[in-house]
Formats: sequence, structure tokens, C-alpha cells
Amino acid sequence: MTLKNSSEAAVTPWLTPVFKQLINTFQAGRFAHGLLFTGCAGIGKFELAKQLAKYLLCSNKQAKACGQCHSCQLFEAQNHLDFHLLQNEANKSIGIEQVRSLISKLNERPHLGDNKVVIINDANLLTTAAANALLKTLEEPQGNSYLILLTRSHHQLMPTLLSRVQHTHLHTPEDAQLCSWLALQGFNIEDKGLLRLYQNSPLALLSHLQNALAETQGDERRNCVEGLFYLLSNPQTLFSFSVFLAEQAEQRLLLVFYLLHDLHKLKLAECIVGRETELENDAVYGFAYPQLQIWKDQISLKSLRFLCAELLQTRHLLVEHSALKKELLINALLIKIKNEFK
Repeated sequence: MTLKNSSEAAVTPWLTPVFKQLINTFQAGRFAHGLLFTGCAGIGKFELAKQLAKYLLCSNKQAKACGQCHSCQLFEAQNHLDFHLLQNEANKSIGIEQVRSLISKLNERPHLGDNKVVIINDANLLTTAAANALLKTLEEPQGNSYLILLTRSHHQLMPTLLSRVQHTHLHTPEDAQLCSWLALQGFNIEDKGLLRLYQNSPLALLSHLQNALAETQGDERRNCVEGLFYLLSNPQTLFSFSVFLAEQAEQRLLLVFYLLHDLHKLKLAECIVGRETELENDAVYGFAYPQLQIWKDQISLKSLRFLCAELLQTRHLLVEHSALKKELLINALLIKIKNEFK
């Protein structure tokens, strides 16, 4: 197995209530052999699963894993024979052979202690055959075997698989808790737009801030604002903006979508006194509101809805079909955007 150091509840405080509830359920003898954790990327599903796996394998478990027993030491050394991590290889699904190999290991007696634990990361990538092969194991687990499945949404799993697991959805923390936690990591956030951009997902936001600090990733929202500005004022810049978007099409087209979406919300708020200021403090592009105020008068609500739909469709095509010519599709999208503005 390949794991980073196990995260404790103090490191991910928004997960502490969930972890405590799971431990209470285990101690009450009502713990399921199949668990499903869902939540957006960066919420900490994998960290919670590791923390729970370590607890289930611990020889001296109390409110959490003791961290001192032989089992805990083996887990931290990534050398525990009763722990298994199942995940896909790059750009591949999780196949039936991987699941059969896992089931074979679960059929063996535990090497240390009484329990065996499996984490299935990105369980939505299980093929139909692989998911079906898991059903019997979930229905009739061998001894004290526990399977923890991770995915963004329960809708991504087969209904037959979903019906055999205990589902826990992980919610993102409120702004105050998230900002306090980020401050402990050395980042004081005043731009609430960053929180909205990363959907209040702490670990995803922390990774962005660390990359920005190391100057490996800038604030691409500003590049999108500048790109749209020059596209509308100087059509000759269409090609350079298209190249920029195509370099990381999935992420950067989403940034343009948020820009158009903020414009849409701003136009809807025109008739509500005080609503525009509220939106400015709670928008992905709040820092660019002076420019958005100008643009909102240059485009209709109908055009914004049309462009948002076109943008998401283009993004979907590029994500699902990697062989498509990115620049051509993005060029066509940018021309539509320019034509819809007055």
C-alpha cells in the first residue's frame, strides 16, 4: 500500500464529529462491514478512511487508535498485512481481476489481530463486473472484514452496491471554521471568492495556497478576467486566450463558467436593494466586481444562460473525448461569447 502519514482528527477538525459518531457506532456493536464516504474533492474522504482503518486495526483502541501498538506502527510504516488499498491505475477503471485478488486476500485469516480493512478509492471507477464481484463479499463478509468505499457522489455507484453499504456524506465546513483552520496552516484568507471557487473544500484550497506560495500556481481567475476583457476589446487576442484555456481545459473552462455565472447572478440581483453588495462578498469573482458591473449591461440574461450551457457542453466534450481538437472547440466557444456581448 502507498499512504501518506495518517491524519488525525485534530488536523481535519470538520471531520471530528463524523469520526466520533463512527466510533460510537462501532463500540455499540452496530458498525457495518461496508461503508461509503461521499463528498467533494478535497473534503478529506481518504484521510477519514485512513484514520478509521487505523482504529479498526489497532490492538488497543479506545476513543481513537492508540498509535503505540505493533499494529499502529505497522500501519504508519505502510506495512500492515491486514490493510489493503484498492484504486485504479492512471486513466483506467478498477477491473474484476483486482477485485478477485482482493477477495482472495480477505478470505485468508488476519495476520495480526482480528480485523481486515480495505479502502476502495474512487469506487465509481469499478467496472460493472468488478462491482458485481464485490456484492457477495459485502453481503457475507469473511470474518471481521471492513470495506470502505470512497467517491464524490452516491449516484456514481450501482444501486445494488449502494444498497449494501452504510452511507455517510461529508459536508464542507462553514466559512469561519475553514478560515480558522487555514490560519493555523499559515494562510489568512480575505478573498471569499477563493472559498467559493474550491467549494469550501479545505484540502483542495490548502493545496492551491501552498502552490501559490511556491509560485507554481498563480490566481488564474485574474487571467480569465483579463482574457475576456481583451477578447471583447481586441478580437485578435482570441487565439492567445484559446491557447491558455486549452492548456488545462477542464479546470480553466470551469473558471470561465464561474465568471459568466457571477455575471448572471449580478444581473438577477439588480432589482433587489443591497443584494449586489451581498453578492460581491460571496462570489468567486468578487475582486473583479467593478468590471463585472460594466459587463452586465452589455449582455442579456438569455445570452448568459445560453453561453453557460454552451461552455459546460464544450467542457464535457473535451473531458470525455480527449482526441478532439481542443483549440478548435474553444475558439468556436470564444466566438460565441464575443458575439453575445453588445
